[in-house]
Amino acid sequence: MTAALPIRDVVVLEDDALVRDVLTDIIEAEGFFVHPVATAADALARITASAGCSLLLADIELGPGPNGFEAARAAQERHPELPVIYLTAWPAHSNDRHFGPRERFLRKPFRTPELVEAIRSLAAAPFFPSAAKN
Repeated sequence: MTAALPIRDVVVLEDDALVRDVLTDIIEAEGFFVHPVATAADALARITASAGCSLLLADIELGPGPNGFEAARAAQERHPELPVIYLTAWPAHSNDRHFGPRERFLRKPFRTPELVEAIRSLAAAPFFPSAAKN
């Protein structure tokens, strides 16, 4: 088994533009490159196109079309080592679901340190470590 590569590029899958912008700002401030997208199809295209994508941050409820669980499953079929952080305002989404060692689950609303800790717990290594010292 090989060691996981450091997380540097993060795809943020969130259909709410305001939440997507806030998540992007938080993650960029920690020194990561962020690719914000609004749909599962856009997330899969970004993950496939970017050899450097190393984390999917996925809202579960995305409106019409595939949800965050479905998008993550499709991404992990192509990239089995891809870590995923699931976000939701509906705690029942975690009922009867087993999360693997490369997955985290955060219930909205969460605090910025909780998100940062979830990212770092998945072997994160920002491109710009000094950005995290703000």
